[in-house]
Amino acid sequence: MKKLYIYFAVVFAAIAMTSCFDDPGAEAFFEGNQVEFNAGALPNGLTSTLTRTSGTQTDILQVQVNRVSTSATAAITVNIAVDPTSTAVKGVHYSLASNSLTIPAGEFVGNFPVTILTGNIQPTEAPVLKLVIDSATGAELSPNYADLSINIKVVCTSAISTNADVWVATTSTIYGNFTKDVTFKPLPNGQYTVSDVSAGMYAAFGFSGTQEVIYGDNCGKITFVRTGQVEFAITNPASGETVGAYDAAAKTVTLYWADVPNDIINAKTTLVKK
Repeated sequence: MKKLYIYFAVVFAAIAMTSCFDDPGAEAFFEGNQVEFNAGALPNGLTSTLTRTSGTQTDILQVQVNRVSTSATAAITVNIAVDPTSTAVKGVHYSLASNSLTIPAGEFVGNFPVTILTGNIQPTEAPVLKLVIDSATGAELSPNYADLSINIKVVCTSAISTNADVWVATTSTIYGNFTKDVTFKPLPNGQYTVSDVSAGMYAAFGFSGTQEVIYGDNCGKITFVRTGQVEFAITNPASGETVGAYDAAAKTVTLYWADVPNDIINAKTTLVKK
């Protein structure tokens, strides 16, 4: 009998202790009324990668702002400022039509439009636009997510040439002018192989007619990447012009290269599509 009493005592004690804790089925609600950037919690900010197709291109980036509240009975006006530590420059990398937005009554989300001046931005740039919720009418500011860094990146698709294209290459060097039909074949990631960057110069002196060089296309700017199959130490010029260009209207590519050991410095090769 004594053991039975001990058993019931333990059971009643357990029931009493359980009743002291909150009901696990009960829900806790956020009772505040705040505004925040939706992407404010991202550790590295928001990254916007845009594909540039023209020098006048603009794109609209919608930055989401949230109302964090259990009630949406009234509208909220949110004022947004640009942090002076931004590396993105107004009128060069971005523009703003307004510095405020309104989240209407009954809504929990609003969008703040940022115009990205994509055509002005080079792929080598990495401007960062830092936005700050400066104030809000009808709500408080989130203590953690009231600022946002927007990382702006621009890439270009490259379609200068195909495997079947033939180009007329012309090279001017201290040894004279040389002309030859070459190929400018595409590789992955906007790169191309020119079959003989010397346009026949080395072949004219009894050497190999295959002097392959790989170039990269960054939105129409053509840069030396590395050599392919070559017989000589062809490299990027150490001085002078080093960045060529693609002229889509004229179907012309300019390339710069050097053969320092043989004193062919800062050679320029022009390709014209046949």
